Parts: sequence; C-alpha cells; structure tokens
Amino acid sequence: MDSFDLTVLLRKQFTAPILLWVLWLLYKDLKGSKKKPIAGLDEKSYESSPRQSEGWQPIKPMQEQVISIQSEEKENYRAWDETEPYPYKPFKPGEHRLTMGVTTIPLTYWFVLDKTYRDRIEKKWDILRTEYEDQVYHLDPAMIRDGAPENEPESLMNARVTISVEDVEHANEALCELYTNVVSYLVCRFPQYFQIVLSPGETAGAVFNSILREYHPMDAVHYMSLTSGEPQCVDYRCFNTDIIPDKLAKDLDVLEDDIGYRVVISCDKTRRAHELILSMARMVEDDLILLSPNTAKQYNGEYILHSGLFAFAAGFNPRNRFLKPLTLIHGPVPEYKRDLKSQMNKFFDKLRPHTLANRVNYTFQNHDNLYVKRKFTDSRARTVEELHGGKDLHYRSERQTLIKFDTPDGRNVTVFGVRTYLWNFQDEFLVNNFYSQPEIVEELRQAITGMNDILGKYKGRPEWGPPLINIIEHNRKLNMAH
Repeated sequence: MDSFDLTVLLRKQFTAPILLWVLWLLYKDLKGSKKKPIAGLDEKSYESSPRQSEGWQPIKPMQEQVISIQSEEKENYRAWDETEPYPYKPFKPGEHRLTMGVTTIPLTYWFVLDKTYRDRIEKKWDILRTEYEDQVYHLDPAMIRDGAPENEPESLMNARVTISVEDVEHANEALCELYTNVVSYLVCRFPQYFQIVLSPGETAGAVFNSILREYHPMDAVHYMSLTSGEPQCVDYRCFNTDIIPDKLAKDLDVLEDDIGYRVVISCDKTRRAHELILSMARMVEDDLILLSPNTAKQYNGEYILHSGLFAFAAGFNPRNRFLKPLTLIHGPVPEYKRDLKSQMNKFFDKLRPHTLANRVNYTFQNHDNLYVKRKFTDSRARTVEELHGGKDLHYRSERQTLIKFDTPDGRNVTVFGVRTYLWNFQDEFLVNNFYSQPEIVEELRQAITGMNDILGKYKGRPEWGPPLINIIEHNRKLNMAH
C-alpha cells in the first residue's frame, strides 16, 4: 500500500483556512458562554428559580435585623402581584408647618414590594433611555479637581466643588457598600424572589431576580474590576448595557454646562459603577442617591450628592443637584434655611449606621407623569372640566428613607431613598378602602385649605387646589345623598 504524503496537507494554503475555522469555532463558543444561563433555571414562572448557592451569607446586620416577609405576615402573606400599595397618610388637618417629620423604623422595612413593582421598574427604564445623563451620577477620575477650595464666606455655598482622588475612591467604596447591603437585604426579606445562585470567588457571583427573570452581580467589588471586553459566564442584565449613552465618554474636558456638573465616564471602573446603580434600579423600585462630605470639608462639611439615580424627580432637573451640598439641594424648599437647615445637618451627622429613618410627603399633579423636569404649576387655576372631569388629577406621595453605612476608608455614606406613589384621584384614591373613608377625605380637605400660601405655591396648589376641593365637595354630597 502506498504511503500518504502529509506534507501536502501541511502546506499553508490548506492549514491557514483550517486554523481560521478552528479559531472561529472557539470564538463562537466563547461568545455564547457570555449569555449562558445558570443551570436549573426554569424561565416560565417567578415561583421557580435556580438553585440557591450555599457558599454566601448576607452581611451581619441584615441577618440579625431583617425578617422574611413570609415569616412576618404568615397567613396574611400575599405575593408581590397581589399586594396593594400601602396607603400612607402624610396629610393632617390644620395649618401645615414645615418640619423634617422623620421617624426611625425597623430595618426590615427598608424596601417594599407590591403590584406596581414590575410596571414602575420598566417605566423607569423607559425614562432612562432618553433622560439618562440627567438622572444617573457617579464620580469619575476625569472629574478630579485639585487645589484649595474657595473659602470666602459669601461664596462658600456656591463654590465649585473640589474633587480629590480620595473622593473618587470613596464614591466607589460607598457604592459597593450600598450594593452589598441592598443585595443582603433582598435575600433576607424576600428570599422567594431574590436568590444568590452563584457565590462570588473567581467570578462576581450572581443574584437572581425571579420576578424580572434576570441576573445581577453579587460581589460589587469584584464586578468593579471587570473590563468591558471581558467575557462573562453569567448573563448580567446591565453588563455593557446600551442604555448608558456613548456621549458620556466624550468631551471629558467639559465638566459643566448650563444645567450643572456633567456626568462623564472615562474608564471601565466608572462604567461598572453605573451598571451597579442600574442593577439596583432593577431590583428595587426606590430611587437611591448617595451623599458624603468631601475630603476638603467644603460647605461647612455638609453632605454632598455624589452618586446614585434619581429617575422620578418631581418638578426639577435632578442633575442640578449633582455634587451639591444639602443646603443647595433643598434650596427651592420654602424657609429651609431658616427652619430646617440646622436640623437636617445635625440629623445627617448623628444618624447611626444601619439605622433606618423614614418620612412621607405628598402633593397633587394634573398629569400621570412620574418624571417632570418643570415645576408642576403655571399658577393658573384649573377647572374640573379642563382636567377631563377630574380624571387628570393625581395624588403623588413619596416615601423617603435615610440610612447610613460605614465604608472601608473609615468614612461613611448616607443613602437617600425615594419610593414614588401615584394615584389617580378619581379612579384610585377615592375608591381605596382607606383613603375613601369620609373622615380621611375631610382631613385631606382641611390639610389643603390650611396650607399656608408660601408652601401652597411651592406645591402648586393654585393650579390643582380649586378642582380638587370641588371634587371632594361633590363626592361628599353624593355620599350624603346615599
């Protein structure tokens, strides 16, 4: 039998195409592994989830203080999509006085889940697609501004912010600390919906949101070290997401515009930080923003907004608050400097780590928008007819939380959370089992009429007040007739 000459096949005109074909197969397999789900995932229902990993434990304060909602409510427990939004009552009869109105509550009530969860998160995502650069913030190395801060008394509060290397590092550490606490909380409070399915180690691990059927990193510190071109074994929902505008990585020397400080992304670490912020925005309905004093102790050491997301702002562009101290953040609030500034700064300073503070406010608006850049009102009184028989009138309430965490650099961060409730006044508020009670409606009427003119103008009462009172009176007469 004649021998076969392999030298023919080993010539480059044969080996080069074969090598290219093999490399293409390897690339295809590697690319496919990036989207590979974790074994055991049933995509049909949030009641079924991947197998829980046993190699990870929540941080100690969450383990000790947070009770699972099923254990707490027992036979009264309802699934998230069967749970009605809680009817908070921030209004009361008589003249409204501006106060902080803050109380401390158990840590176990940091976040709530109800039937608006999926809808609100998707609406937030839709808003971010067009408003991202005004709503998501994080410090970036390109924003470092060395030099002694302005310290003249007349320019103190309006001085340009000074950002150091330490401030950027602190923002990264603070974000990771918040993220770790959020994940720990959700796994403890809602274990039926959030599971650690891949413990961190060689990877950033994975927490599975079984309501939205998506994965997010578990180890924030590890995740921050990833490069954008690095393949992932888990299909993280926000990794390299296209919702982050490309223009944030351009014109890095332009740090301010007519709105305020710009948000820029000059490196992979900052992009990963944005993705962690987005991951939290897809796990909890609340907007979360982070505040800390800067290393220069500007603005009398007041806390400065340096990171987070503010998607459901009411009547202002939230980027105008980026890198501003508390006094300027609350600038539009009537009589803040006189009545609340000192109280607020003391409260931020004295708040203890893992202590949860809570307050609730309210207003009305003549539309159903969750995000509004402009003020609610043009100060012209509307009629019920202009509001389509009152169908356009909405009761808007915010459940606001404050919580502080220590950070590895020996500093701390205070996290301000905002959960927005929006009720159509005719179709939802006045038929709600709690709000529809005659005594509650009467308390609301007295709260509106007793509001002083300064606060009333700030809340937009000249526009929505007259039709609201007319609807309440009409509703009262109907109830008396029956």
